[in-house]
Amino acid sequence: MSKIVVVGGGAAGLELVTHLGKSFARNNQHQVVLVEPASHHYWKPRLHEIAAGTFDDELDAVSYLQHAYCNHYQYIQASMNSLDRQAKTIEIRDAQGELSQVEYDYLVIAVGAVSNDFKTQGVSEHCLFLDSASQAKQAWEQINPLLKTKGEHHISIVGAGATGVELAAELAKVSAKLERYREDTKLNISLIEAADRVLPAGPKSMSAKVESALEKLGVNVRTDLRIQRAQDGKLVTASGEIITSDLQIWAAGIKCADWLTQLDGLDTNRINQLKVDATLQTTRDDAIFVIGDSAECPQPDGSFVPPRAQAANQAAGHLAVQLKRLLKGKAIKPFVFHDGGMLVAIGHDYAVGTLMNNKLVLRGRLVRNLYDTIFRLHQRILFGWGRVTALVVLKRVKGSLNPFYKHNIS
Repeated sequence: MSKIVVVGGGAAGLELVTHLGKSFARNNQHQVVLVEPASHHYWKPRLHEIAAGTFDDELDAVSYLQHAYCNHYQYIQASMNSLDRQAKTIEIRDAQGELSQVEYDYLVIAVGAVSNDFKTQGVSEHCLFLDSASQAKQAWEQINPLLKTKGEHHISIVGAGATGVELAAELAKVSAKLERYREDTKLNISLIEAADRVLPAGPKSMSAKVESALEKLGVNVRTDLRIQRAQDGKLVTASGEIITSDLQIWAAGIKCADWLTQLDGLDTNRINQLKVDATLQTTRDDAIFVIGDSAECPQPDGSFVPPRAQAANQAAGHLAVQLKRLLKGKAIKPFVFHDGGMLVAIGHDYAVGTLMNNKLVLRGRLVRNLYDTIFRLHQRILFGWGRVTALVVLKRVKGSLNPFYKHNIS
C-alpha cells in the first residue's frame, strides 16, 4: 500500500484527493492524505466576492473535515514547513505551532501562488491582498464599515488582471445596490494598472470590452500608471502623483511563497515556482509532483502552462489518472493544457469571455451563466451532480428572498 500526501487544498489539491479517495482509499488500497492549514475550501476565483460581502458561505464553502470523511481521505490541518527527500518526509506545523513529521511515498505540492508586490516600498504594510479566504475576509472587515458610514469613500485596487477587475466590478455593483436603500453612502473605485490596458494577459479586444463595462459601472480605470510606493492612505506613482484612498488593495502579478525555494534542493524559477517535467514530476525527484500555479510546467510548443484555474483543474484530473497508472507499474503520460478561453465576471449578471483561441469575444448575462457553470463543474467533482443541483436550487430560492447585499446595512 502506498501513501500519497497532497499539500494544499485549493482547487487542484482538493479535486485530486477527491479523485484519489473515491478511486481506492475507501477500499484500503492506498492511503491519501491532504495537508492544508485552513478549515474550509473556497474557490479562489471567487475570493473577490468574499471581499465584497456577496459570497454565500453557507452554500459555497466546503468543510475539509466533512469532505474528507465523505471521500475517504485523511485531512491534517497544518502547513508544510520543510522537506526531507531522502527520508521521504515533510515537516508540518499545526495551528498551535507544534511540529511533526508526515511520511510519503508520493508527494504532490499544490499550494498555489500569491500576489507579487515586486518589492514595491510600503505595499506589504499599507495594502491588503486577496490571496486566501482569510485575507479576503480581512478586506471585507474593512470594507463593511465604509458601507455603513455616510459620505463618499475611496478604494484603490492595484492590478487590472482578473482578480482586480472582478473585485472592482463587484464593489461597484454593491455600492450601486446600496444606494437604492441609502443615498448617503457611496464607494468610489479606482482600478490602477501599470500596463497600457486592463487584462494585459488577454486579447486586446477583450480588454476593450471589459474596460468599457467597468466604466459603465462607474469604476475609474487608470492604465499606464506604475506605483512607486505605498503609504498610509495613499499611493505614490512613478510620476509623483498621489492617489488617496480609504482602503488600498494590491492584486498585481503573481509569485509563489518564498519557502518553496528551500525544499531540499528542488529547482525553482524567478517567481519561486517549482520546476517540473511535462509529467508534472519535479526535475530533481520523480516521487514529487507539482500542480497548479506553483508549477512551471513546459508544453510541447515551448511555452509553459499558464497560472489559471482551468489549468489547475485539468492538471488535477490528469494527475489522478497518472498516479493510478504509476501505482499499477505503468508509465505515466505528459500533461498537455488545453486552453478553453478566458472568462471574467463583471458583477453578478454580466461577464466577458473569449473562445476559439481568443478569436471570439462574447459578453453578457449568458456568458456570466457560463462563468457560474465552471464553478459548478468544480463542485460536481467534489460532491456529484445530485448535491450540486440541490445547491443551485437553494441558491436561487435564497437569492429571490434576500437582497444582493447580504449583510447588515442598517
